[in-house]
Amino acid sequence: MKKASKTLIASVLVASMALSMTGCSAAAKECKEIGTEFIEAAFEREIEDMAELCEDEDDALAALAPFASDYDPVDAIIERATVEAGKASIKKDGGTVEFTITLPDYDAALDEDPEDVDEFADLLDEADTIEISITLEFVNKRDNWVIDNCDDFVEDFFEELYDIDFGFESMYEGWINSENWWGADGTVYGSGRSYLDLDLYVVDAHYYDDMEYYFVVYKDGNIIYTSRDYNDYGFLENYCYAEDTNLGGSFPSGSYTFVLYDADGVEFYRSTCTVQ
Repeated sequence: MKKASKTLIASVLVASMALSMTGCSAAAKECKEIGTEFIEAAFEREIEDMAELCEDEDDALAALAPFASDYDPVDAIIERATVEAGKASIKKDGGTVEFTITLPDYDAALDEDPEDVDEFADLLDEADTIEISITLEFVNKRDNWVIDNCDDFVEDFFEELYDIDFGFESMYEGWINSENWWGADGTVYGSGRSYLDLDLYVVDAHYYDDMEYYFVVYKDGNIIYTSRDYNDYGFLENYCYAEDTNLGGSFPSGSYTFVLYDADGVEFYRSTCTVQ
């Protein structure tokens, strides 16, 4: 009788362990799929889709907003990127998955001293590849696996790419001394705002007479407004009315990025505000 009891207990334990391992395996597979979707959305700058996969969607949107709009040199790199899920360590309530992102060797391409983004892109097509390792952390939130370290991804991926010295910068690079989002509390506007106004000041007053540029406004990565050829009013006043977009009479809540380009279409400044 004791022998039969021991056999039964052993069988139950084996079955329990098998179910546990099956559950962990299924969770690991799900987290790998979610992480891959998240990173592939990053390649496309679909930040709203990325945020929906995160534990705190609002915090994720805030962290991702500065990197939502187009930046041609970085776009040339990430358009050629791929991702592959690797080792996963997932338990009942959380865990991690390692991902390998493969990129064209942008340093080797820049060593060839490309004159512009188009030449840089051509060199990327001929370059070897490099790999970077990204670890995403997951938590189980109401039976749904979500990413819990979006800030780390921003630092390890986007910020690394934005820190690259591409060497073909605008002649206006570094001309901006300070900024003021007029009517905002720092960079935050209240609801019902009918226009956004980014005022910029330059390091030397005579620069005002020399600058010709235009700006583009992005909401969560999507273009909503492009200015005409632009000049100054003693300072660089960049404003956008909601009625001139497809958003209606006032700006809905979200992140808005103003990106300034010189006459040759090279970016030289960007700043992001938030409407609550």
